[in-house]
Amino acid sequence: MKCRKCKGELPEGATYCCWCGKKQGSDRARGEINVPEPRQLSSGKWFIQLRVGGQSAPITEDTPELCRAKARAIKAGMLELKRKPEDLTLTKAIDNYIDARKGIVSPSTIASYKKIQRLRFQSLMPAKLETITTVKLQKAVQAEVKKGLSAKTIKDAYCFIKTVLVDNRVDLDYDHIPLPPVQPSPFSVLTPDEISVLIKAVRGTPCEIEILLALWLGLRRSEIIALERKDFNFEQKTVTISKAIVRDENNLMVDKGTKCAASARVVSCPDYILDKVKPLKDGRIYTNDPGYILKELHRICEANGLPPVRLHDLRHVNASIMLMLNTPDKYAMERGGWSSKKTMTGRYQHTYDSEAQRVDTAINTYFKDLLSA
Repeated sequence: MKCRKCKGELPEGATYCCWCGKKQGSDRARGEINVPEPRQLSSGKWFIQLRVGGQSAPITEDTPELCRAKARAIKAGMLELKRKPEDLTLTKAIDNYIDARKGIVSPSTIASYKKIQRLRFQSLMPAKLETITTVKLQKAVQAEVKKGLSAKTIKDAYCFIKTVLVDNRVDLDYDHIPLPPVQPSPFSVLTPDEISVLIKAVRGTPCEIEILLALWLGLRRSEIIALERKDFNFEQKTVTISKAIVRDENNLMVDKGTKCAASARVVSCPDYILDKVKPLKDGRIYTNDPGYILKELHRICEANGLPPVRLHDLRHVNASIMLMLNTPDKYAMERGGWSSKKTMTGRYQHTYDSEAQRVDTAINTYFKDLLSA
């Protein structure tokens, strides 16, 4: 608001101007509708809790100005408030959340939502939204911890429940609910010598092409099992990744688009792999159960004295090799199908001891040369 005399900016509801001292008069005298000051939520949005007709009327908007304007409009009867259904339970709110996103998010994501709804935070699922408090949410987290679940499982479930509650305008102190610390997921990054052993060891095995695609090209399993022979261009020596296959909520394998827009890509494919794909019949290059690839990979690793890597670990290996070869981030992201540099560098790229020693030697040599100059 502005001062009636000097037009200086004043806090909402100020009685006197802090610049010229002029009395401003009440909101009613100015013909304005008084509403509480908005406060910012942990999500970044702004929130006002109104009382309209003896009932709670929560207002959430992107800016404090919009929040005040909407609150005044509701209080003046110019805007009808969409009230939260009093009989809406958390599990029903989750159903609504999922229904609104079917056909938009991945079937595997829907399946993960359903799994959380079925197995996690069961004490809260039948509770009406207006009865859920910060204390009840904290106790539900503690109950999951006592089950011995991993910290990541608990955090993933909590974040989903929080999203549903925020989506239904349930304002709780989410940031002050402690969660068990998440430890980095275990993974094995093969050394260059071990990579050489693996490439030779998979030769002629039933999953050779699939393992090479993960190791050499950095493809995800969902992308590999969706590939068809027609996706390989034998003249241009490329492979086109345009789809993926994942499990849905009914545990059925279904086609979907790529994980993100950046994951749809055309990758250079070496003759070594193309020569193995060329004799195959048209259609999917892999027709077995997706889980069989991992079993075959573990068998090969055990037989050749290699760490028991997962198929997705080979994507980590590919990213780490690109880092070792000083591949520019832009090219590495396009090749691996990452939309975020933070994800690629923070989660997938790892350093090798041999390269670290080379860097240490180069730095030490540089400073020794300065001393002798």
